[in-house]
Amino acid sequence: MTWAAETQAEPAIANLEAEAALIGACLMENALVDPLSAMVGIEDFAAAAHANIWAAILAEQAKGRAFNAVTLKPYIEHDEGLAELGGLRYLARLTADTTGLLAPREIAQQVRDLADRRRMHAALSEVLAALPDSNRPLVEIAADADAAIAARAADGFDEADAEKAMAAALEALDRGIEGVECRIIPAVDEILGPLEPKSLTIVAGRPGMGKTAFSSSYALGAARSGHGVVFVSLEMSRDQLAHRMIADVAFDDQQNRVPYSAIQKRDLNRWQRETVNSVAKYIAGLPLHIVDAASMTVGRLDAVVRSHKRKMAARGQKLELVIVDYLQLLHPTTRKASAYEAISEVSRTLKQIAKAHDVAVMALAQLSRSVEQRPDKRPMLSDLRDSGQIEQDADAVMFLYREEYYVMQQEPRDDPDKHSDWQARMERCRSMIDFILPKRRNGSAGASQGRFFGVYQAVRS
Repeated sequence: MTWAAETQAEPAIANLEAEAALIGACLMENALVDPLSAMVGIEDFAAAAHANIWAAILAEQAKGRAFNAVTLKPYIEHDEGLAELGGLRYLARLTADTTGLLAPREIAQQVRDLADRRRMHAALSEVLAALPDSNRPLVEIAADADAAIAARAADGFDEADAEKAMAAALEALDRGIEGVECRIIPAVDEILGPLEPKSLTIVAGRPGMGKTAFSSSYALGAARSGHGVVFVSLEMSRDQLAHRMIADVAFDDQQNRVPYSAIQKRDLNRWQRETVNSVAKYIAGLPLHIVDAASMTVGRLDAVVRSHKRKMAARGQKLELVIVDYLQLLHPTTRKASAYEAISEVSRTLKQIAKAHDVAVMALAQLSRSVEQRPDKRPMLSDLRDSGQIEQDADAVMFLYREEYYVMQQEPRDDPDKHSDWQARMERCRSMIDFILPKRRNGSAGASQGRFFGVYQAVRS
């Protein structure tokens, strides 16, 4: 008699015979548990009895003991679900079916895939149930739907034996280093190196340090070098960011620079308007997408990245860099009890998005106010606000620091001698911006300097 004939109606999205074959294969060949347990978890079984058997197998495996249908008896002899199937006789019968030994990895992959589909089905069912509730904003429901669709993509993994891993590593050496470079800020390219696919880079600083200007310049430099870029702006509108980018690009033509304030105030003379029009046309041709979102969950961000990756591929472009301005304005997919938990989930999901979509992610982050309480305002890793998870998830952390910002606030008003010293300090640090790299997973820490041209919202080396 087959498994399907012995049980209640099979769930719509499940293959219970595959689950049984997987367990039977591991009972016969204990060595299969290690590789297959990396693919299938206890929660991936549709049948509760199968989940309990798998839990017992993992428990014995963790103790380093061999196991079979007899040694698992203490774990599951009182399992009601298993009793309905025939109890221990059913468990023993699994070892007589060698189907699972023919293609154990393929069977495990199917069990996992069907589990993912069940979870997605359950999540989307909750979304559908929420639609009639007029108290829930539609944008929130849409974000839940995006999260349900995107959640499983982040859980993928790549497995290879040593031979395959080494072959891939040698092939990568022949290709050289892949990744995104800005090129218009060489000082950053030098210490950060190329932003590699699947990497998460955190660029942090206190307000006034030039985070948005830096990220805008980096995005433009990367796009001008042929890298596909998506810039997700959670703090300022698309028009504001576009105006900054126009001033930034125009800065490189010394004869036709246009101050950002003139664009912002709509106070342009004829030649400035001609420059703005020309620069806007140039930027429009770059592989650059701007996403203006007042509020966004990480699940929605995942969907946005997926969508733009497809759009760019259809145009013959490759999405390589996603910039988020800024991390603390992203929301977790589900409500969290504390800011620490919320930021931790956002940080982890940003790393998952980078891996799932094979892109580099650069996320801006605000630093805590503790920086302002110290005589030395240069930031440290401990200043990352709300969560140490950010430092753990990031492949690189870079701080932006402008001494000029703090010196400007210390201008003495009534002492000419002190004012003269203050002016000398101002001259030494005018327009300077420090790039401080305390963490780089695939390289060494370091620091370098560039120039911040606030009038034009441009960062250069």
